[in-house]
Amino acid sequence: MIVTEHRIRDIVATIPEIRLNDNVCNKPFFHWGDKFELIRWMKLTKRPYPLIWLLPTADTSADRFTTINKTCNFIIATREPIEDLLNNQRYIKSFDVILNPTLNYLIQGLTKSSISRVTDEWEVFKFPNYAEAKENFTTDVWDASTFNIDVNFNDNCLKKIIYKTI
Repeated sequence: MIVTEHRIRDIVATIPEIRLNDNVCNKPFFHWGDKFELIRWMKLTKRPYPLIWLLPTADTSADRFTTINKTCNFIIATREPIEDLLNNQRYIKSFDVILNPTLNYLIQGLTKSSISRVTDEWEVFKFPNYAEAKENFTTDVWDASTFNIDVNFNDNCLKKIIYKTI
């Protein structure tokens, strides 16, 4: 059976490093689960960023599980400890440098991989100083984007993905 979370993990592992600042580059880190899993994960890890988090959704199949359809709801986040930044400053510091490139690479990975096909439409929502219902359950101060897309996963082998540099 196709495990969509493993397919996404494999794609994210191919994404190039993202420059976080002048001295630090990191590969995006992927994990999945509801907000309770996120809280547990944040307590147990060193919280690497940028983070690509997949929220739970149903897997569906019409062909005996040789392909799986999934509406993927991602949160792409980075830590921003300076709470007093205005949105225009957050866009320059977090979105332009970290979040938008990470999102672009994720879209390229899902689109170009041999193990996934995407619909032509997706939705992105940007959250400077991310919180849910004015409550920050993440424990870190985030700037984040949500990214929603319908993806069809297959059981092919993952071939090398050539990313266009941003």
